[in-house]
Amino acid sequence: MRGGGSSKVRGQGFTLVEVMIAIALMAVVSVMAWRGLESVTRTDSQLERRSDDAARLLRALGQLETDLALRATTELPLPAQEAAGSSATGGSASAAATAVRASAQLLPTALQVRSQAALPLLIEIVRAAPAAPGQWQRVQWWQRGSSLYRAAGEARPEFPLPAPDAADRVEVLGGVASFRLRAWEPGQGWRELPAVAPARTPASGLEAELAVLPAGDGPAKRFRRVFVLEGNSPG
Repeated sequence: MRGGGSSKVRGQGFTLVEVMIAIALMAVVSVMAWRGLESVTRTDSQLERRSDDAARLLRALGQLETDLALRATTELPLPAQEAAGSSATGGSASAAATAVRASAQLLPTALQVRSQAALPLLIEIVRAAPAAPGQWQRVQWWQRGSSLYRAAGEARPEFPLPAPDAADRVEVLGGVASFRLRAWEPGQGWRELPAVAPARTPASGLEAELAVLPAGDGPAKRFRRVFVLEGNSPG
Protein backbone atom coordinates (compact mmCIF):
# COMPACT_ATOMS: atom_id res chain seq x y z
CA MET A 1 0.00 0.00 0.00
CA ARG A 2 2.77 2.46 0.90
CA GLY A 3 4.62 1.68 -2.29
CA GLY A 4 1.52 2.39 -4.37
CA GLY A 5 0.97 5.80 -2.67
CA SER A 6 4.52 6.94 -3.36
CA SER A 7 4.19 5.96 -7.00
CA LYS A 8 0.99 8.03 -7.32
CA VAL A 9 2.66 11.14 -5.85
CA ARG A 10 5.60 10.84 -8.22
CA GLY A 11 3.22 10.58 -11.17
CA GLN A 12 1.65 13.99 -10.43
CA GLY A 13 4.94 15.99 -10.67
CA PHE A 14 6.97 17.28 -13.68
CA THR A 15 10.00 15.64 -15.08
CA LEU A 16 13.23 17.53 -15.60
CA VAL A 17 12.71 17.48 -19.36
CA GLU A 18 9.25 19.03 -19.04
CA VAL A 19 10.58 21.77 -16.78
CA MET A 20 13.40 22.55 -19.24
CA ILE A 21 10.94 22.69 -22.15
CA ALA A 22 8.67 25.06 -20.21
CA ILE A 23 11.63 27.34 -19.36
CA ALA A 24 12.75 27.34 -23.00
CA LEU A 25 9.25 28.26 -24.19
CA MET A 26 9.02 31.09 -21.67
CA ALA A 27 12.43 32.35 -22.80
CA VAL A 28 11.32 32.33 -26.46
CA VAL A 29 8.09 34.16 -25.61
CA SER A 30 10.01 36.72 -23.54
CA VAL A 31 12.47 37.40 -26.37
CA MET A 32 9.60 37.82 -28.85
CA ALA A 33 7.79 40.19 -26.51
CA TRP A 34 10.97 42.20 -25.89
CA ARG A 35 11.68 42.53 -29.61
CA GLY A 36 8.09 43.58 -30.24
CA LEU A 37 8.26 46.19 -27.51
CA GLU A 38 11.59 47.46 -28.83
CA SER A 39 10.15 47.77 -32.33
CA VAL A 40 7.13 49.69 -31.02
CA THR A 41 9.37 52.00 -29.00
CA ARG A 42 11.66 52.63 -31.97
CA THR A 43 8.71 53.34 -34.25
CA ASP A 44 7.20 55.68 -31.69
CA SER A 45 10.50 57.58 -31.39
CA GLN A 46 10.76 57.92 -35.16
CA LEU A 47 7.18 59.18 -35.43
CA GLU A 48 7.85 61.68 -32.65
CA ARG A 49 10.98 62.97 -34.39
CA ARG A 50 9.14 63.27 -37.69
CA SER A 51 6.30 65.08 -35.99
CA ASP A 52 8.73 67.52 -34.39
CA ASP A 53 10.49 68.07 -37.74
CA ALA A 54 7.16 68.72 -39.46
CA ALA A 55 6.11 71.15 -36.73
CA ARG A 56 9.38 73.12 -37.04
CA LEU A 57 9.03 73.20 -40.83
CA LEU A 58 5.45 74.47 -40.60
CA ARG A 59 6.48 77.14 -38.09
CA ALA A 60 9.29 78.32 -40.38
CA LEU A 61 7.03 78.51 -43.44
CA GLY A 62 4.31 80.14 -41.37
CA GLN A 63 6.71 82.84 -40.18
CA LEU A 64 7.86 83.48 -43.75
CA GLU A 65 4.24 83.75 -44.84
CA THR A 66 3.57 86.27 -42.05
CA ASP A 67 6.57 88.38 -43.07
CA LEU A 68 5.38 88.41 -46.68
CA ALA A 69 1.82 89.27 -45.67
CA LEU A 70 3.09 92.27 -43.67
CA ARG A 71 5.35 93.58 -46.43
CA ALA A 72 5.09 97.21 -47.41
CA THR A 73 2.84 97.78 -50.42
CA THR A 74 3.93 101.35 -51.17
CA GLU A 75 6.90 102.34 -53.28
CA LEU A 76 10.02 102.32 -51.13
CA PRO A 77 13.51 103.54 -52.11
CA LEU A 78 16.52 101.25 -52.09
CA PRO A 79 18.13 101.48 -48.63
CA ALA A 80 20.88 104.11 -48.73
CA GLN A 81 23.61 101.84 -47.33
CA GLU A 82 23.02 99.24 -50.04
CA ALA A 83 22.93 101.82 -52.84
CA ALA A 84 26.17 103.35 -51.58
CA GLY A 85 27.84 99.97 -51.23
CA SER A 86 26.91 98.99 -54.75
CA SER A 87 28.23 102.22 -56.28
CA ALA A 88 31.44 102.26 -54.26
CA THR A 89 32.60 98.84 -55.39
CA GLY A 90 33.07 97.33 -58.81
CA GLY A 91 33.18 93.94 -60.47
CA SER A 92 31.05 91.45 -58.55
CA ALA A 93 29.31 94.26 -56.64
CA SER A 94 28.16 95.79 -59.94
CA ALA A 95 26.82 92.42 -61.06
CA ALA A 96 24.99 92.04 -57.76
CA ALA A 97 23.51 95.52 -58.11
CA THR A 98 22.37 94.64 -61.64
CA ALA A 99 20.67 91.51 -60.29
CA VAL A 100 18.93 93.57 -57.59
CA ARG A 101 17.65 96.11 -60.09
CA ALA A 102 16.46 93.38 -62.44
CA SER A 103 14.70 91.47 -59.70
CA ALA A 104 13.11 94.73 -58.49
CA GLN A 105 11.21 94.82 -61.79
CA LEU A 106 9.96 91.32 -61.15
CA LEU A 107 9.37 91.58 -57.40
CA PRO A 108 7.78 94.41 -55.41
CA THR A 109 10.12 97.07 -54.07
CA ALA A 110 9.66 95.86 -50.50
CA LEU A 111 10.88 92.39 -51.44
CA GLN A 112 14.45 91.77 -52.55
CA VAL A 113 16.23 88.49 -53.32
CA ARG A 114 19.96 88.58 -53.92
CA SER A 115 23.26 86.81 -53.50
CA GLN A 116 25.51 88.39 -50.91
CA ALA A 117 29.10 87.54 -50.00
CA ALA A 118 29.26 83.87 -48.96
CA LEU A 119 25.47 83.50 -48.94
CA PRO A 120 24.09 81.91 -52.12
CA LEU A 121 20.64 83.34 -51.43
CA LEU A 122 19.24 86.04 -49.16
CA ILE A 123 15.68 87.34 -49.12
CA GLU A 124 14.93 90.67 -47.49
CA ILE A 125 11.44 91.94 -46.73
CA VAL A 126 10.52 95.46 -45.68
CA ARG A 127 7.48 94.86 -43.50
CA ALA A 128 5.29 96.57 -40.96
CA ALA A 129 6.49 96.08 -37.39
CA PRO A 130 3.62 94.40 -35.48
CA ALA A 131 4.90 95.62 -32.11
CA ALA A 132 5.35 99.21 -33.34
CA PRO A 133 2.35 100.49 -35.34
CA GLY A 134 3.27 102.93 -38.08
CA GLN A 135 6.89 101.75 -38.21
CA TRP A 136 8.78 99.46 -40.58
CA GLN A 137 11.65 97.02 -40.31
CA ARG A 138 13.93 94.95 -42.50
CA VAL A 139 13.61 91.19 -42.12
CA GLN A 140 16.15 88.85 -43.69
CA TRP A 141 16.09 85.09 -44.36
CA TRP A 142 19.11 83.06 -45.46
CA GLN A 143 20.70 79.64 -45.28
CA ARG A 144 24.15 79.11 -43.83
CA GLY A 145 25.47 75.58 -43.54
CA SER A 146 22.57 73.30 -42.69
CA SER A 147 20.52 75.95 -40.89
CA LEU A 148 17.91 78.46 -42.03
CA TYR A 149 18.17 81.79 -40.24
CA ARG A 150 15.92 84.80 -39.80
CA ALA A 151 16.80 88.25 -38.46
CA ALA A 152 14.61 91.30 -37.93
CA GLY A 153 16.10 94.78 -37.75
CA GLU A 154 15.13 97.71 -35.56
CA ALA A 155 11.74 99.26 -36.33
CA ARG A 156 11.70 102.88 -37.55
CA PRO A 157 9.06 105.20 -38.99
CA GLU A 158 11.14 106.20 -42.04
CA PHE A 159 14.14 105.27 -44.19
CA PRO A 160 16.91 104.39 -43.94
CA LEU A 161 15.94 101.26 -42.05
CA PRO A 162 18.87 99.61 -40.26
CA ALA A 163 19.90 96.13 -41.30
CA PRO A 164 19.55 93.40 -38.66
CA ASP A 165 22.55 92.88 -36.38
CA ALA A 166 24.27 89.54 -35.85
CA ALA A 167 22.64 89.39 -32.41
CA ASP A 168 19.21 89.47 -34.08
CA ARG A 169 19.87 86.21 -35.90
CA VAL A 170 17.64 83.28 -34.95
CA GLU A 171 17.86 79.73 -36.27
CA VAL A 172 14.35 78.82 -37.40
CA LEU A 173 15.09 75.43 -38.95
CA GLY A 174 17.94 72.93 -38.85
CA GLY A 175 18.91 70.09 -41.16
CA VAL A 176 18.37 72.21 -44.27
CA ALA A 177 20.09 70.87 -47.37
CA SER A 178 19.00 73.68 -49.70
CA PHE A 179 16.83 76.81 -49.78
CA ARG A 180 15.49 78.05 -53.12
CA LEU A 181 13.11 80.78 -54.24
CA ARG A 182 11.23 81.23 -57.48
CA ALA A 183 8.83 83.90 -58.72
CA TRP A 184 5.82 83.35 -60.96
CA GLU A 185 5.77 85.81 -63.83
CA PRO A 186 2.37 85.75 -65.56
CA GLY A 187 2.70 84.57 -69.13
CA GLN A 188 6.33 83.48 -68.59
CA GLY A 189 6.20 80.88 -65.81
CA TRP A 190 8.50 80.26 -62.86
CA ARG A 191 11.76 82.20 -62.67
CA GLU A 192 14.66 81.31 -60.43
CA LEU A 193 15.69 84.00 -57.96
CA PRO A 194 17.68 86.17 -57.86
CA ALA A 195 16.54 87.08 -61.36
CA VAL A 196 18.94 88.63 -63.85
CA ALA A 197 16.89 89.21 -67.00
CA PRO A 198 14.31 92.01 -66.86
CA ALA A 199 10.71 90.98 -66.29
CA ARG A 200 7.84 91.80 -68.61
CA THR A 201 5.24 91.82 -65.86
CA PRO A 202 5.51 91.82 -62.06
CA ALA A 203 5.40 88.47 -60.33
CA SER A 204 2.10 87.37 -58.85
CA GLY A 205 3.47 84.57 -56.68
CA LEU A 206 6.56 83.47 -54.78
CA GLU A 207 7.59 79.85 -54.24
CA ALA A 208 9.87 78.74 -51.41
CA GLU A 209 11.43 75.29 -51.63
CA LEU A 210 13.25 73.66 -48.72
CA ALA A 211 15.15 70.40 -48.90
CA VAL A 212 15.24 69.05 -45.34
CA LEU A 213 17.32 66.12 -44.12
CA PRO A 214 15.38 63.55 -42.06
CA ALA A 215 16.24 62.92 -38.41
CA GLY A 216 17.64 59.49 -39.28
CA ASP A 217 19.43 58.28 -42.40
CA GLY A 218 17.92 58.90 -45.79
CA PRO A 219 17.77 61.41 -48.63
CA ALA A 220 16.58 64.97 -48.14
CA LYS A 221 12.87 65.60 -48.56
CA ARG A 222 11.68 68.61 -50.52
CA PHE A 223 8.86 70.86 -49.38
CA ARG A 224 7.27 73.66 -51.40
CA ARG A 225 5.04 76.54 -50.37
CA VAL A 226 3.59 79.11 -52.78
CA PHE A 227 2.73 82.60 -51.52
CA VAL A 228 0.44 84.95 -53.41
CA LEU A 229 1.90 88.43 -53.94
CA GLU A 230 -1.29 90.42 -53.68
CA GLY A 231 -1.22 93.99 -54.88
CA ASN A 232 1.94 93.48 -56.95
CA SER A 233 1.30 95.59 -59.99
CA PRO A 234 3.48 97.85 -62.14
CA GLY A 235 4.36 101.11 -60.44
